[in-house]
Amino acid sequence: MPDILIFEANRTYVVEQFHNGHFDYIEVVQEVAQRDFYRYVAGDKLLQQLADSYPWPRKKQEVPAWFYLIADMAMRLHGNHAFHGFPWVVSTGGLLSAFGPSLGTSHVDPETWQLRIECPGFNDKNEYPRGTPCDQDFLRKIASDTPAASLQAWFNGDVQSIFRQRRFFDKAGIFIGDGSYLFVPDNPNYAGSARMLFDEHNHPVSQDELARMTPAQAAHVRWRRCYKLVSLLHTNETGDFFLYAGLAVVPGNDHESPVFWKMVDDFVAALGKGVIRHLILDRGFIDGAAIGRAKLKYGIDTTIGVRRNMDAYRDAVGIAALPDTVWQRHVRKDQPVEPPSNGTF
Repeated sequence: MPDILIFEANRTYVVEQFHNGHFDYIEVVQEVAQRDFYRYVAGDKLLQQLADSYPWPRKKQEVPAWFYLIADMAMRLHGNHAFHGFPWVVSTGGLLSAFGPSLGTSHVDPETWQLRIECPGFNDKNEYPRGTPCDQDFLRKIASDTPAASLQAWFNGDVQSIFRQRRFFDKAGIFIGDGSYLFVPDNPNYAGSARMLFDEHNHPVSQDELARMTPAQAAHVRWRRCYKLVSLLHTNETGDFFLYAGLAVVPGNDHESPVFWKMVDDFVAALGKGVIRHLILDRGFIDGAAIGRAKLKYGIDTTIGVRRNMDAYRDAVGIAALPDTVWQRHVRKDQPVEPPSNGTF
């Protein structure tokens, strides 16, 4: 059985030990976790599979596609969404330790005690020492040049096929449909965005609803610019994980239902029947024809919550009250106990 390491957060104690000089070696836990993740992705050929299918927007690859993808992952793991922060990501993350000196090295200058990052780069054109494997502006340009439709099609198609090859999908086949608003600054340069009215809880408000509000209620309504993220999420019965199995970013005033059901059609076309077995949706995705097609054509069951004032609810209550109705008790089977983790991904 592997050793069990237990960590306790005690900032006061750590600061005191720093002042007392009681540290001989320091290792950033975040860097170690990221390093192990990068090694898994690269060592299992997953990264190369993703790179081979990526819709590269240029004829040449002076910087390999696999590095562009791993750099993007690194920034997301750091919670960094600005490309100018890439040097900070390289110096504080696990990229260099995961890929070794071929990507870059880091050391502390013995005179100044400053961290020095030295990277050879990829294209043999460097005339000066560089602190990142590639320039952050290159990452920005590749992201900007990749057509949004191609990127979305790649993720919803090739990426999901790779996930299935690696058995990322649980056999229970539980998927969730979701539509969420993505708010952006009120700038018309956000192509395809929409300006809409929202209340203080960020719920959309129609003009008719606004007209019926009191002055106090209307005071909390404001215009906001937004997109809508329509996503297909995969999970298991206990909710141990959530995996994006499909997504689409559309104008905020687009209805999510037709976008979602096309996503389901495309998913089944790419991965085949049997991966999605049960869909859990809210009322925004109610579409009788689409639900019927999913059941008859793909064998997908759909669960949608209803309100008390809906006919579907009244019908269910009426059927439950019939004297001939027989109730059966459903008991979920115990799930097998997962083996202890060995510390790897």
